[in-house]
Amino acid sequence: MKINSLSLETLPENLKQKNYSKETIPKFSLPFIHPNATVFGMIEFGESVSLWPGCVVRSDMNKIKLGNYVNIQDNCTLHTDSRSPLSIGDYTLVGHNAVLHGCEIGKGVLIGIGSVILDNAIIGDGAQITAGCLIRGGKKIPPNSLVVSSKGDIKIYENKSKAEFTIAGCIEYAHLSVRYLHGIFEPFSDLEESLFLSQAKEIKKVLI
Repeated sequence: MKINSLSLETLPENLKQKNYSKETIPKFSLPFIHPNATVFGMIEFGESVSLWPGCVVRSDMNKIKLGNYVNIQDNCTLHTDSRSPLSIGDYTLVGHNAVLHGCEIGKGVLIGIGSVILDNAIIGDGAQITAGCLIRGGKKIPPNSLVVSSKGDIKIYENKSKAEFTIAGCIEYAHLSVRYLHGIFEPFSDLEESLFLSQAKEIKKVLI
């Protein structure tokens, strides 16, 4: 079954112009699915979700739920098995080449580049899993923890995460989705990035 993707025609009216206002966080109901992403099965999408080149979201054995403002970056793999669904909470950023399999990811979570999260692992709200971490099946990561890879294992630093930067990244990716459709490929300004972080700090107060 084909999954409908965001397009210029389905953008909300306030986002249809190239010079749309950056003061408001983009909100769109259909997911942005890059043409080179592979996405099928029992998938539930929140608002302003984006899926980028080379990612595979394969929900052929169980449900995959993607919350509001989730972004799945280039070459990620999301899959389940028959007894382990996959859920990702609002404003979570899944970095390039990450693998998520049948796990539960909270809200405002960073999954760093190349990290692997295995079946029945639970990542608490606001946690930051830095690049290259392996989170083994059934492992529970406390909320707001900073997790780093160390000599084939992980170290967990509780209450050391800075989730506002993760949330700001999710806001940025919502803008990137709209900019892609308009053919805009250029850096964000310092002022825009400062605005995203300010918006993220307000969201964090109610999200986590």
